[in-house]
Amino acid sequence: MRTNAEGMKALSLMLQEIAEQPAALRATIDEERAKIARLGSFLRRREIDLIVLVARGSSDNAALFGRYLIEIATGIPVSLAAPSVHTLYQTKLNLQHALVVGVSQSGAGEDINRVLENARAGGAYTVGITNEPESPMTSIVDETLLMHGGRERSVAATKTFTGQLLHFYMLAAALADGEWARLDYDAIPDMAARALELKPQIEELVERYVFMENCVVVGRGLLYANAYELALKLMETCYVVAERFSSADFLHGPLAMVERHFPVIIFAAPGVALDSTRTLLARLNELRADTLVITGDDEAARAATRALRMDAAINEFLAPIPYIIPAQLFAALLADAKGLNPDAPRSLSKVTRTL
Repeated sequence: MRTNAEGMKALSLMLQEIAEQPAALRATIDEERAKIARLGSFLRRREIDLIVLVARGSSDNAALFGRYLIEIATGIPVSLAAPSVHTLYQTKLNLQHALVVGVSQSGAGEDINRVLENARAGGAYTVGITNEPESPMTSIVDETLLMHGGRERSVAATKTFTGQLLHFYMLAAALADGEWARLDYDAIPDMAARALELKPQIEELVERYVFMENCVVVGRGLLYANAYELALKLMETCYVVAERFSSADFLHGPLAMVERHFPVIIFAAPGVALDSTRTLLARLNELRADTLVITGDDEAARAATRALRMDAAINEFLAPIPYIIPAQLFAALLADAKGLNPDAPRSLSKVTRTL
């Protein structure tokens, strides 16, 4: 936290924008629900048999979540695009019967927009998810889905990341049939508001991690993207070298790096992935690792060195947004405890232009 002109501590932009997320999520649902319902009806008639997601950075982490959710909800194969195939190798793909979704906070990423242009030329229907209604992306795609939380000023994406996750919930429900078409994403803004109540506990917790230089972040299934996103936030705002793994992959070799007091941060929501996470926690206890678990499960909380307790009623399908909020708070508050400014990470800018 920086000091303002009156000598009081001022919240970083990152912390302000983390706090804005419940309202931003609600506004996005209210403004975009009807449009996405119409889009879903149109795409079902189009007989989409492949979905390709293209993104970079935090948006790519959101796309990783989108891949899991859309495949589970619709049964349609989802691929994460490799932009260099288009930008460096100039490859033309046949994308008839494909939906290609670009995800970009700014809508100005040149490589993402190049992929969208090529995809449209290759026969795909294209959709852009962005926070900027006047961005170049909006003039390229067939349909634009907007986030409605206002401009994001901090370099570290927070409210745009959760807004992107929300759009994947809405899109998955619009494309799905049966129970998945009734996915209860309307509950997410209230869940996000309750997650913000953990801030005082996290302010105390980060003091224990001020000297952390390396860590591992673990999540599986629908929370795998959360592991990627928290690791990225720790790298860009706290300069912590953070590796990210699924609990399954971590047991297949990387576990060898863990020694006494090595920090491991774990997302553990109730659901089908929880058993493997409990197994990992038991093994980490044997190795005397320092484990911080974000969880609504009593057993996982008891097994950890420290726990941030979430509402036990939040299952793994609705957990990614409320569970990332304490992780965002952890990164922002740890940066402050380290004497760093999370709004201006060294060497970084808000819009990264690559081809």
